Amino acid sequence: MMTWFRKNMRVIFIITIIGFLAGIFIGFGGYFFGDRSATGTVADINGTKIPYSKYSKVFNRILENMRDENKEINDQVLESVRREVLQDLIQEEALFQESKKYSIIVTDAEVAFNIQRYPAFQQDGRFNQQIYFQALGYRLKMFPKEFEESQRRQIAVSKMRNMITEAVKITEPELRLEYSRRNNNNMKNFEKDRQKFAEEILNEKRSAYLTDWYKTINSTLKVKVYEEVTRRG
Repeated sequence: MMTWFRKNMRVIFIITIIGFLAGIFIGFGGYFFGDRSATGTVADINGTKIPYSKYSKVFNRILENMRDENKEINDQVLESVRREVLQDLIQEEALFQESKKYSIIVTDAEVAFNIQRYPAFQQDGRFNQQIYFQALGYRLKMFPKEFEESQRRQIAVSKMRNMITEAVKITEPELRLEYSRRNNNNMKNFEKDRQKFAEEILNEKRSAYLTDWYKTINSTLKVKVYEEVTRRG
């Protein structure tokens, strides 16, 4: 069993970072900073508090993963991780709140399917409940209910992101023009590269669209960050 955990630690870590938004790092402005009186809270988004315990778990998992990969951890790295963890948690909460406004529902069946499909929780290609429980307790220090609720939030956020970007399309003229621009007007390998390049351009366009959407809701967000609390991370 310990061998299994060692082989799957990175996979388990990746699928359980709470609310990390697919590598899209978009800043929300309008922060104002509180004092130490809000012990146990790292931020408040429209009246919803992000508990220090949630922040701390994500922060510590990232550091554990970095240590597993023998990466250097210094003061500058710690500060960067603190900021990025806080930023991602704020983004997740903002998107989750938007998902509720649009009445996005995540069923128990969707949560179960999302968990069961991960190879890290499988044995011989099938979901193994014992491995699942042991992974939560050994590596993540989480109860099943807590983990499953984090998965429910991630699915809701993912649905919200998909809803925002579902109208984004790439036309054939756009595709050809951009390929030509990036390849010095050489279209020789266009057909061979078409599928991969189209996916790349579509993802870029979706990210740009999300950036604009974030800027739109940014003006309505009320974000209070208790900076002194995160220093304990």
